[in-house]
Amino acid sequence: MKLLETLLPTCRQVSRLQSDLLDQPLSLPKRFGLRLHLLICKWCRRYGKQIRFLRHAVHEHPDEVSQASPRTLSPEARERLKQSLGQEPR
Repeated sequence: MKLLETLLPTCRQVSRLQSDLLDQPLSLPKRFGLRLHLLICKWCRRYGKQIRFLRHAVHEHPDEVSQASPRTLSPEARERLKQSLGQEPR
């Protein structure tokens, strides 16, 4: 990141910085830019709260997360979805 981008990050950059912050410490300029952005952007503050909540929930309930299995749609549900999206059924 260039210095100006580091000190005045976009919302996209801030969302990435918040994710990175969960796993590793940020450099001083990145932390400063992040905090400055969060002072003025309620949407990024909200996003930060959400990812911290999700991380906390995963760490509090690891067994439930590991037991989660992907679900598939029934053939009938697939056809209804395709029809509602305007696609031809198979």
